[in-house]
Amino acid sequence: MLKVFFYLHLAGLALIGVGLYLLLLTEQTQQVSGMVAVSSALGLGGVLISPYPVVKFITWSRQQD
Repeated sequence: MLKVFFYLHLAGLALIGVGLYLLLLTEQTQQVSGMVAVSSALGLGGVLISPYPVVKFITWSRQQD
């Protein structure tokens, strides 16, 4: 179960990387479609990386008992 969240975490980091690349190194954000692509990549990346640290902490706290 933890591996699934780990791979989702990596996919989220990749999406954030793609979003930052599009934002900083291209002219995509000059058009509305580019703004939507960049904001979607950054937003989905942020959502995908969120659960992994929580699950990791819950697993760690259960092992402490």
